[in-house]
Amino acid sequence: MNIGVVASRYAKALLKFVQENGTGEIVYSQSLTLVHAFESLPQFKDIVENHDDVSIDRKCQLMSSACEGGLHDDMDRFIRLVASHGRLELTERILQSFISLYRSANRIKVGKLVTVASDAHLKGRLEELLRNKTGASVILEETVDPEILGGFIFEIDDLRLDASVRTGLDRIRRELVENNNRIV
Repeated sequence: MNIGVVASRYAKALLKFVQENGTGEIVYSQSLTLVHAFESLPQFKDIVENHDDVSIDRKCQLMSSACEGGLHDDMDRFIRLVASHGRLELTERILQSFISLYRSANRIKVGKLVTVASDAHLKGRLEELLRNKTGASVILEETVDPEILGGFIFEIDDLRLDASVRTGLDRIRRELVENNNRIV
């Protein structure tokens, strides 16, 4: 069976389960934490998803230690369910799919903001503007990149707004080269 379909089915079941129990925010938050751990710690992912010699209890303890305060009971039950069906190798994909479904169900939009230095005022203004325009909750993940020289780059959904100095200078350089090529 297609791995994406299997992961999606588990994610849909988890979403329905947490909606019925009212624990969506907690499980969503822990899903974000676990996905971050999978992405940033390859050994963590390898142990949880690939080592049959490590017990399910030990794997749950590992995931619990990754989450501040330990795994919520609903998350622990879900992971044990996935493990009992022999699908623990899909944990990261299932959680990524759950995060996407949860955001869609709760009208949460996630965007990226790249600036030269952290700018809480700009971030706040953009979040408020988008919240007012879309009616959705907006979360901007801010990244600092001195290479853009100034301004900012903003991305959300399929919209990209590049107001960086670097892009402006590149555009001017291209125009100068094109104009000089016409003269010659």
